[in-house]
Amino acid sequence: MDASPDLQREVDRIVAEMEERSYCIIPSVISPEKADEARTILERLLEAEATEVSRAAKTQRVGGIAVKHPIFIELMAHPLIVAIWKQYLDNDVICSTWTANTSYPGFGTYKWHPDFPYQWLNYPWPESRISGQTIWLLDDFSEENGGTGILPGSHRTGHRPPADMIDKWHPDGEILTGVRGSVMVYHGATWHTARPNNSDKPRSALLGMYTRPCYITQEDMLAQLRFIANPSDIVRQLMGAKRFQPGIVSNR
Repeated sequence: MDASPDLQREVDRIVAEMEERSYCIIPSVISPEKADEARTILERLLEAEATEVSRAAKTQRVGGIAVKHPIFIELMAHPLIVAIWKQYLDNDVICSTWTANTSYPGFGTYKWHPDFPYQWLNYPWPESRISGQTIWLLDDFSEENGGTGILPGSHRTGHRPPADMIDKWHPDGEILTGVRGSVMVYHGATWHTARPNNSDKPRSALLGMYTRPCYITQEDMLAQLRFIANPSDIVRQLMGAKRFQPGIVSNR
């Protein structure tokens, strides 16, 4: 189904801003109440899956969320997000990984880095777009609680951050802030970093990496698909059911 004129204009605006600045913040994609619902569900998963390692690190990743509650499938396949990545990457886009991440009070900084698959690619990097990250804010993001740090324009550098800066705050860096229910999208080559959580509450987000289907996914999304009842056509596509599967070359 073709996008409506209003949706297409919004997608065009977001893609243009992402291409110029590396990222775009989209306010209030879902309501605060919907974000609260997703966070409440996530909190139950965090409690059930916490380990001594995650408690000591003061950060916790929850994987496989596509099969852990229908609300996460709904957000992974949100029409605006899918439209953005179809236009930015191509119509056959897939989801490489779909997880949740929580930073607890006292969490420190994380090193500057690009996202998958750029951290594994040799130079020069492909000029074409191959991946993009989506961050769903389930809490209000502020400088105090560690909104994501990002370096505008860094997707055009063509290389990873140099070793002498990965642990230092860049003077041109910006910190993502926004109300829960908002979404941040950015080019996968963008330099970014987690910031310290100096507040007294956890800060949670959902992370969806979308990529071209010729790249191996970070999570085995296709294996998760069989646990989802009656997946929609776009959910099947995002989870890899339509990507090319290699066969055996033969004269027969």
